[in-house]
Amino acid sequence: MKYNLVLFDADGTLFDFDTAEREAFEKTFIQFGISENLKHLHKSYEIINNAIWKDFEQKKINSWELRTERFHRFFLQENLLFAPEVFSPIYLKNLSEGTHLLHGAKEIVSFLYGKCELALATNGLADVQNPRFANSELAKYFQYIFISEEIGHPKPNPEFFQHIFRKLPYKGSSIIIGDNLTSDIKGGNNFGIDTCWFNLNKCNNESGVIPTYEINDLDELRSILE
Repeated sequence: MKYNLVLFDADGTLFDFDTAEREAFEKTFIQFGISENLKHLHKSYEIINNAIWKDFEQKKINSWELRTERFHRFFLQENLLFAPEVFSPIYLKNLSEGTHLLHGAKEIVSFLYGKCELALATNGLADVQNPRFANSELAKYFQYIFISEEIGHPKPNPEFFQHIFRKLPYKGSSIIIGDNLTSDIKGGNNFGIDTCWFNLNKCNNESGVIPTYEINDLDELRSILE
């Protein structure tokens, strides 16, 4: 194998987070007595949620504040009278049950298993990511899972990667694979490891962040990593 350590981002790379998140959102609102206009509400929430996760990457907000602040902003915008501190834990519980995988995820991970060290490297909340991963079909293939909330620093911050390589000293023979140019690719580039952008939707890269490799299908990793 070309690399001794392969770091996989979780959501949007191996896990179908969009499906899990949408299902959790709708299920939670139904539990709170709302079953209409969910498509509009979800689209509105997505915009607010994406913005607050960018704040999290830039350390403008911590993970505990994020849990309720996104719903505080969302409920205020949509004139909903739910309490964020009540709504959020139920939503997170529902989200933690979403173990949908993207096409080819299990196949590429099982192909790499035993040929190199495999680790998940995710920006996320521990009470969501740990149960999702543990109950997924991928759990048996990974010995290591690194979650930003448990580390105390999110990608792309160098402290996130420093934590990983204190435990797994393979910096000279490592690659990170992820769908996010800002957190995964920029973070890996800045730390001096190879990067692979999983560009599933074939988006134009206008960020100025240049990955070592770019793929549109996880199966393409076979020729890159072997």
